Amino acid sequence: WKYYYGGHHQEWGFRMEDTKDVLNKLISIVGKEFVSAEAPDMIPYVKDSYSTMMGMNVGLPDFVVLPKTEDEVVQIVRLANEYKIPIYPRSFGVNIAGSALPYQSGGMVIDLKRMDRILEINEDTMTATIEPGVSWGQLRKEAKKKGLDVIPIGGPYETSPVGNHLLTNITLYATKYSCDRAVALRVVLPNGEILRTGSWGSAVGGDINPYFRYAYGPDLTGMFRGSMGNYGIITTMIERLRPMAEVETNIFSAYNDMASCLEAMKKIERLEITRTSFGYNHVFAEHIILSPNRIRNREEREALKKKLPPFILNCGIGGSPEMISLYSKIIEEEVNKTGGKIIDWTQGEYELPPKDIEWMNQSCEGASRGIIHMYSPLSGFAAIIGCLPIKNVDEVYHTVKDLVKQYELKDALTGEDLDHQLIIVPFDRCSTVYVEQELLYDPAGPPEYLAQVMKCLRDCYSNIVGKHGATHTIPNKTFMKMLVPAYADILKGFKKMVDPNNIMMPGGPYSLE
Repeated sequence: WKYYYGGHHQEWGFRMEDTKDVLNKLISIVGKEFVSAEAPDMIPYVKDSYSTMMGMNVGLPDFVVLPKTEDEVVQIVRLANEYKIPIYPRSFGVNIAGSALPYQSGGMVIDLKRMDRILEINEDTMTATIEPGVSWGQLRKEAKKKGLDVIPIGGPYETSPVGNHLLTNITLYATKYSCDRAVALRVVLPNGEILRTGSWGSAVGGDINPYFRYAYGPDLTGMFRGSMGNYGIITTMIERLRPMAEVETNIFSAYNDMASCLEAMKKIERLEITRTSFGYNHVFAEHIILSPNRIRNREEREALKKKLPPFILNCGIGGSPEMISLYSKIIEEEVNKTGGKIIDWTQGEYELPPKDIEWMNQSCEGASRGIIHMYSPLSGFAAIIGCLPIKNVDEVYHTVKDLVKQYELKDALTGEDLDHQLIIVPFDRCSTVYVEQELLYDPAGPPEYLAQVMKCLRDCYSNIVGKHGATHTIPNKTFMKMLVPAYADILKGFKKMVDPNNIMMPGGPYSLE
């Protein structure tokens, strides 16, 4: 039962002598051009910036397979159970956080990008029924044809709603959309069975009315939120959309300190008039506006920095012209009360070129090409993420700022002292806020540099979780150890029930085996 593959030793149920047999069976399921056991085809699936920073050497899988239909996924999963092959599903797009890597040497990567159909956009229920290969950009384009739009996510067009749901389901929540985007799911469980959640779970009327999430007892759709693929492969998701207003616009305001910015966010959110709300520091704005080459240009970077306030709050509003006029006036009053100032990007002290204004607006609208600026060309970002009461954010921000200085981290593009990015997203009237602080780094840097970034990241998490009570939105082995035992037992018990052979996502930091 032991074998070697590419120099990696592994104990598993799969035998090397079965490789040809499994390969032929996979070919019979998806066709020869959509399965491979060749190393050059598999190399792109075993590395990303996060795994590089963590010093992980991920072995090559035995197979990469690209199914087109749910039935093909079922057959592949049953085959994996028959031969006890670890499987690692990957929905679509950008993998930068170590969440879709084949951590167990060998095994099978199931790449779902060919499952890219939008099956329905329902104007009445304001939902889209989509497959995992559908990207945010694709969905947004089609939804707008029917007067609908996605509920923003704050990520690039080239990622998948299904992938985001499995990861953290983080969205730019505001008072109007304080809801989970996913309504119901079709899932191929690790044991090969098909599960339907929510009102779709009815064998009688589910196909007629699959649009209600909270049906038939516990919220099983929620079990897959942030599950990192441990509980199965989502083959179809019914996604909530939002209606587009007659007029939609963003109001930006400037603050010299974070406390004032947060107070304004809280006051405005509790008026229940925003469709998006998003706070960030000038470093985030710089990386949205400037391409990497422009960031390297010290003169251009410093010129932009002079035009940007230390902290910025964006409020997205929508409605009739009369509503926009009223909302704008209300927001301006609250901004003035909290010591802020409304920003006019077209003139005055904050004036920016039209293209830069476009990048700023894009970043606030959710799925965006502008977000790509943050990652290219280095693609490395270590995210320090926590959800916590708004009153604790200022302290958490300065804790991370002090640790970055203590570890003497340098900006990978400029060589100067690193100033980290801050993004703040409110949940349900600011009862909780999602705080993301990012350390941008070069994943191709020397090992000692990557080790220093990793040490800083771990120290940051230790402080914001241990001292400030910040909670993360996904499970991993470190966070699992912090849970109340009964909580962890439920997560692991559900995993054992649906995955008796432990073939789904074994061996990695996000595994629940």
